[in-house]
Amino acid sequence: MLERLEELKEKSEGTLFEEFVEAQVESYKKQKQKELKKANINNKWIDHADELFNLYAQITEEFKPQIEPFVSKVEFVDKREEDALVMFTVTNFKGEAHSLQCADLHTLDDYEKLEDDEFVETLDEEKEEGGVEFFFHRDETVETVKHSDIFHADDPSATLKKVVEPLILELFKKSFDLESLMQKESDMEDH
Repeated sequence: MLERLEELKEKSEGTLFEEFVEAQVESYKKQKQKELKKANINNKWIDHADELFNLYAQITEEFKPQIEPFVSKVEFVDKREEDALVMFTVTNFKGEAHSLQCADLHTLDDYEKLEDDEFVETLDEEKEEGGVEFFFHRDETVETVKHSDIFHADDPSATLKKVVEPLILELFKKSFDLESLMQKESDMEDH
């Protein structure tokens, strides 16, 4: 594309149209650079969140068999397409479900702001990064994790696991119901 633009400028050299063509080419280049910057930032935010979601999914697989004996259901729910989040959900024998949710750190508003040229100009493409936030209830973030906090470590999985372990313990505590567990085991012994 840049070669074609330069060719256009060359063709106009020495003509009545030179100044106009050069101005148009420069304006077009600036617009394309803004569009590229927007796309790069947008993709970086999405890719960074996805990498963290995938790592979280792997970590929950390790904890799943440890929790299963104490509850009726344990599942990892992937809602990236609809809600830009994933959930590790535990349901106890009373039917109460609790989730440790992990959502893209950037909101839909942030992504919409990328449509604003002036906003994009304020962003440093190199410094922009994605991340995730963990919560039990949407309006109460319990932990925020940036991509660089995890993926610049020697062992990203172990680094995220250190962040997630106390949260999974908290999820287990929220879900644990000794009375219904005892009743379930008693019912199974009777059969």
